[in-house]
Amino acid sequence: MRNKDARRAGGWFVIGSVAACVMAVCPGGQAQAVSADESSKAAGVATALLSPDDTGLREDLAWLIDRRVLSLPLSTWPLPAALLAPALAAAGERSWPAVDADALGRVERALARQTAPVSAGLDVNSARHPALDGNPAAAGAADATLSVRTHGERWSARLQMNVHAHSLSSSGQQGSLSGSYVAVALRSTLLSFGAVDRWWGPGRYTSPILSNAARPFPALTLRRARDDAPQPNWLRWIGPWGYEFSVGQLRHYEPARTRTLGLRLYTRPLPGLEVGLSRHIEWGGRGLPDGLQALRDALLGNSNIDDPERREREDPSNELAGFDLRLSHVDSGDRAWVGHVQLIGEDEANKLPSRFITTAGLQLKHPWRSGRLEWSVEGTDTVRRRLLGLLDGGRRQAAYTHGAYTDGYYHQGLPIGAHFGGGGRIFTGGLSWVPDCRQTCRRYRMTAFTGKVSERELQPINASFGETGDVHGLSARMESQARGFDWYLGLSVQRYRAGPRPDAGLQFGIELPLQR
Repeated sequence: MRNKDARRAGGWFVIGSVAACVMAVCPGGQAQAVSADESSKAAGVATALLSPDDTGLREDLAWLIDRRVLSLPLSTWPLPAALLAPALAAAGERSWPAVDADALGRVERALARQTAPVSAGLDVNSARHPALDGNPAAAGAADATLSVRTHGERWSARLQMNVHAHSLSSSGQQGSLSGSYVAVALRSTLLSFGAVDRWWGPGRYTSPILSNAARPFPALTLRRARDDAPQPNWLRWIGPWGYEFSVGQLRHYEPARTRTLGLRLYTRPLPGLEVGLSRHIEWGGRGLPDGLQALRDALLGNSNIDDPERREREDPSNELAGFDLRLSHVDSGDRAWVGHVQLIGEDEANKLPSRFITTAGLQLKHPWRSGRLEWSVEGTDTVRRRLLGLLDGGRRQAAYTHGAYTDGYYHQGLPIGAHFGGGGRIFTGGLSWVPDCRQTCRRYRMTAFTGKVSERELQPINASFGETGDVHGLSARMESQARGFDWYLGLSVQRYRAGPRPDAGLQFGIELPLQR
């Protein structure tokens, strides 16, 4: 958002914010955290946080949810193991077709992998290509990690030490603790503190409000420990629901000491339908109002500096707010059809979000031979009010910029939202082939994309795609879970004449458990 026309983003969302906070602190015996006795899978790992970087896990969960094998939220990450473990236990009591049983087995292995006591990893990205294909890669030439995890019955912790080589990040850091956290189960709430990757929305390749494109920043997060439906009959129509509330602080950001507030609500009122509301705020910072009144103004959306009585004051916040939905249906031919859309407003009109940016997509999933095929198409537009060409976009203003928050909606030069940053449009198509693990525990992906970035003007705050230009590319990737460790090998091609990076490069990664 630009300073001269920043608005109250999502005034209508205040009611939902207050309701969520009330629900979070009210006694909720119906929403207890998973205990060690409920499931052997949940013992000791109920409070573990499962990362959105594991695209194989997200893909397997989506397959199982779309085919009604599991009932879980899919659009709010990291995902607590407290939600996943009991669902796996319930699914294990039934007999499923081979393709679904294979996906369940892959999810169980991913759960074991993400909660292993000690593991080491290496990711190489020889051309330093930013991830535009939905597959996480080193945000630079290479990343090396060492993770140590421990847990009790109602808590868990992970210390992850990272070394970065030729990072795309503008901070120049060669080491970080990204991925580290401590989580504690407090009755109906999961409390966590750390710097972990997050993802809000149903998008397959990106999210316009919160994605894993940037290095994570430290945040204190509250989340509902279980997402079961309300007990009163008159509220059962809401269906399973949950919330996430966070307070964080950006690092290596201008203005310094800028903080963040985040709130997401989601519900699944019908089988195959998930609806989410999101609001993310940057507020405070050096030289800007950061007292209780500024916090109140940020929460209430009182950031309309067009008011003559407030014109001399600095804008108290930079906000985005909007909604998303994901709908799936299984036809008579055993094919799952999925559609999703996410609309995020950077402005306000009549107390509603306006000047939207968007992500929308379609998927087709079906068994094939001794495995499954998944076809995906998705478009993301971060030019305000253009909506993938449905509207003209007016002056074609780029999202993620702001007059007072000069580093915009970026963290260390990488976008907090859509992976290519503001002021662009990317269309992506992909095919995933997942053969049965009885033959080989591998996964194959092909992805192609095309679009334009930083369309209106140069954006120096965007370290990945700050130069105006076309972007075209494709990637091919093979992943394997064989022989007790995970690895992937891929080829990435990105044609971006305005950028300094090579057109083609190899991507490789390995994760090895050092203690089981």
